[in-house]
Amino acid sequence: TTGRPEAVLPRRQGNVLIFCSNDYLGLSAHRSVRAESSRAAAQYGMGPRGSALVCGHTSEHDELERRLAGLKSKETAVLFPSGYGANVGVLTALAGGRDAGEVAVFSDALNHASLVDGARLAARAGAEVKVYRHRDLAHLEQLLQECDRPRKLVVSDSLFSMDGHLAPVAGLAKLRHRYGFLLVLDEAHATLVFGAHGGGVAEASGCESAVDVSVGTLSKAVGAHGGFAACDARLRRLLLTRARPCVFSTALPLPCVAAASAAL
Repeated sequence: TTGRPEAVLPRRQGNVLIFCSNDYLGLSAHRSVRAESSRAAAQYGMGPRGSALVCGHTSEHDELERRLAGLKSKETAVLFPSGYGANVGVLTALAGGRDAGEVAVFSDALNHASLVDGARLAARAGAEVKVYRHRDLAHLEQLLQECDRPRKLVVSDSLFSMDGHLAPVAGLAKLRHRYGFLLVLDEAHATLVFGAHGGGVAEASGCESAVDVSVGTLSKAVGAHGGFAACDARLRRLLLTRARPCVFSTALPLPCVAAASAAL
């Protein structure tokens, strides 16, 4: 059974139902999730307190990454301290390095703040950032045609949380095939909600193979805490060494890792 979205408020009698939570499926209070989180806390405490590159990555982190990669039909995955950190880390690693002057980033006008901030940081490193009108593929294609930078990256939410709009993922996949850009899709609000297996809008659209990096969170439908990016092994190596929120943050606590694995 799943837990009900309720809370006890100080100085008030009884419980109140919460309708603004991101715990879409109620998995944060599921008995299996609670049991696994408690088991990990009793066995390991919080786990190694260091970054993944130093000492923070354990076999349980590795198992969660494997499950997330399977969920997203990708070769592998990388854990981040939050979904926000995952988006910032992915964009700055892919577009904000020493070769940022060769990169152009194309971002939907209504993308999440974490994608906006990641693009801004990439721009400070020298990347060119173009904002296309919300879900307007014709405008995106026009900007792609006008751009002379050799490396291009398109980034979009898959489910826009403030409006409830779905990104035209099938159309983005066709443009990717035509123009050869990297496609980064933020599936934070769609993971475990869309698709036959919960893979998100890309799965529901039949376009998983066209997404180069599928970013998500463990803090919404998964009911735990943290973020991730699912991708191929080559991009994983790049993210592990260049995505600063991953490199310079302590790894996720093991009770959160165990809870997320149980939820999946």
